[in-house]
Amino acid sequence: MVEHGALATVELPNEPSRYERADMEHHHHFQCTECQRVFDIEGCSEHIDKLAPKGFTVEHHEVVLYGRCPECPESP
Repeated sequence: MVEHGALATVELPNEPSRYERADMEHHHHFQCTECQRVFDIEGCSEHIDKLAPKGFTVEHHEVVLYGRCPECPESP
């Protein structure tokens, strides 16, 4: 389905590949450190390319936030 353009691969560090619909708008991801589920984060900062050092050109990016989802309780 990736080859036919129906699915896009989502690569997260140290994780097996995941897949999502290829027709989704540009977005980022949040991974729960407790249950390991991955959630979509809508939108993107329009100024993210300004984080690159002076003279560098950003060609693409991926932002992953990590933390705890609301369904996973804090560890004691």
